[in-house]
Amino acid sequence: MAKKNKLNQKEFCQNNSENYNGDLLGGSFSSLDKTKLIHKLELNQIELEIQNEELLKAKQQADSAIKKYTELYDFSPSGYFTVSKEGIIVDVNHTGAIMLGANRINLIHAKFRSFLCNDSKMEFDIFLDKIFINQIRECCEICLESKVRTQYAYLTGIITEDKQFCHISVVDITDLNLIGNALQNSEERYRDLIYNLDVGIVVHNLETSIVMSNPKASELLGISSEEMKYMSVDDPNWMFFDENDLPLAIDDYPVNIILQTGKPLKNFKGKVFRIQTNDTRLLLVNGFPLNKFNGELSEIVISFIDITDTKQMESDLIKAKEQAENANKAKSSFLANMSHEIRTPLNGIIGFTELLLKTKLDQDQAEYMGIVNQSAILLMEIINDILDFSKIEEGRLELNIEETNLFELSHQVINLFKYQASAKNIELILNIGNRVPQFIFSDSIRLKQILVNLIGNAIKFTKEGRIELYIDELKTCGNFSTLHFLVKDTGIGIKRQNQKKIFNSFIQEEASTTKKFGGTGLGLSISNQLLGLMQSKLLLKSKLGKGSEFCFSIQFRTVLNRKEQIKSNVVQSSKITEVDSLIVENVKILIAEDNEINLLLVKKILVKMFPKALIYEARNGKQAVKIYKNIPLDIILMDIQMPKKNGYEVTSEIRQLEQSNRTAIIALTAGILNEEKKKCLESGMDGYISKPISPADLQQAILKCLNNKRGG
Repeated sequence: MAKKNKLNQKEFCQNNSENYNGDLLGGSFSSLDKTKLIHKLELNQIELEIQNEELLKAKQQADSAIKKYTELYDFSPSGYFTVSKEGIIVDVNHTGAIMLGANRINLIHAKFRSFLCNDSKMEFDIFLDKIFINQIRECCEICLESKVRTQYAYLTGIITEDKQFCHISVVDITDLNLIGNALQNSEERYRDLIYNLDVGIVVHNLETSIVMSNPKASELLGISSEEMKYMSVDDPNWMFFDENDLPLAIDDYPVNIILQTGKPLKNFKGKVFRIQTNDTRLLLVNGFPLNKFNGELSEIVISFIDITDTKQMESDLIKAKEQAENANKAKSSFLANMSHEIRTPLNGIIGFTELLLKTKLDQDQAEYMGIVNQSAILLMEIINDILDFSKIEEGRLELNIEETNLFELSHQVINLFKYQASAKNIELILNIGNRVPQFIFSDSIRLKQILVNLIGNAIKFTKEGRIELYIDELKTCGNFSTLHFLVKDTGIGIKRQNQKKIFNSFIQEEASTTKKFGGTGLGLSISNQLLGLMQSKLLLKSKLGKGSEFCFSIQFRTVLNRKEQIKSNVVQSSKITEVDSLIVENVKILIAEDNEINLLLVKKILVKMFPKALIYEARNGKQAVKIYKNIPLDIILMDIQMPKKNGYEVTSEIRQLEQSNRTAIIALTAGILNEEKKKCLESGMDGYISKPISPADLQQAILKCLNNKRGG
């Protein structure tokens, strides 16, 4: 196009030049003038070409600007409309057409208000009238209704220069409106929540005046919401106290503490006196500062709840707990005293009947004495069961884990029932597996108690045949061994429907069982609960008329690097071992016992065991100390409950008096509690024997002390 224009201009100049030349040739101009004129024309021609190029560039820039403006206008995020006084659309951009859900061509000459919701039409009419009347910028919010959706829009209108039309921009505020509604709903929801909370809420400004409070706050503080608004902490109507009923200093008010520290306040306790109801309430107060976006403190929120009744309940519970603890102490003291008072005479009965049974008696005398002995033993078992059940029920029974000789323990259990089994012509068998470790860590007393209960039951319910105690190793892992215990009898058996209930407390298979065989029905229950402490339980397999099998498995820690004794399945004798008289010749033994019968019993046992020993007697604690001061004793058999000074006090005093030679002290007690045994050992005693005293146990304890003393 530009090249064509240049050619046309060149032809025009050439033609004009020829014409001029023709004219000039015949004219009066000189040749020099002609040359100048031609040069000037050529310059003009060049200038015209340059101007033409600039005009073309300007046109191109103008076309580009118009295109950009058109695109900006059409595809702007906002809708643009040109509307007449009557509300007729005369122009609209692409975005505006999309907003109204119609084609641009179809919108021209259409009424804008026809696309509005009914509620917005009057609002738009007023908006349009204001634009043309006031001739200033006007704004309004309307609701657009199209075939696609309903949307909210913000309109801004301004009149045109010719005053005939107005330009209206339309911004979609649907999302903003929804957010606003959501915020409003949320605010209302939280306001309702705060006002309906069963917790007092107050909001303080930085001058500590209350700017907001809920009804619960008014109730707890005893001041109406109207009165509370703009009240500050220094208002004389507040009557706050600490937990000790002392007036609370203003600086110690929760809101002032938060203002001073700038940190939340947790679990502050204070009292408020309510004038309206004339009472005082204990409040648990929490609070925190509210900060602006820039971190600057703006308000303080305080919450509080009424803990008056809770505090009173806590106080009542503490009192009740103290009363219960005192009752438990009284109960424990009673049980300990009952154990001592009952077991002490039983010790005499069992001990002397066993001594009599070893003398020359006729058949009737031996039978009667055996009955007395077994009755006393049964009574002892009943007492032990009741005491243990009481401890288990209270959750006070704890295991006392110590090194235990399993072989010795199992033989002791069998020996306890040798006489009973022999009297009923029952074969009593102990069978220990070859892999069973001799030394384990366990509560020997409780393990023995379980086995005694099981074998005692077996003997009770077996008329003839055999009773077997099997001990075998199931598996081993490092220094841990899982042992399986089985007590098998050929007794009366247990009905299938009764096999579960016999593990319940005070329950036997049938009511007639108690009458026929006796017992409390606690033995199996206690045994099962003891096994529970050992992470085990009793299992039962029984067939009516054929016998029963009770078994359990326990994992024990074994003792390594101990020389094992030779295992024997033969029942060890319960008789007193013959002792070389030289070993205990002139051994000085003191019996400290206030009960005459028990003192006599122990003395008789010692005389039979150690005929060459020197035996001394003390009937109270003071007398025992006096004898110790005057005689170099080897062993003291110490009763715990003695007048003037008890066994613990005597032991402590002796340990303070002794210098180089240590006297062995063995506790003789009617108590069976682990705590008592522990207390005996902690007080400085060397051994512990519970009543009724087993001669074999007594002999073993004395010999052990003598060997330790002599380094053997």
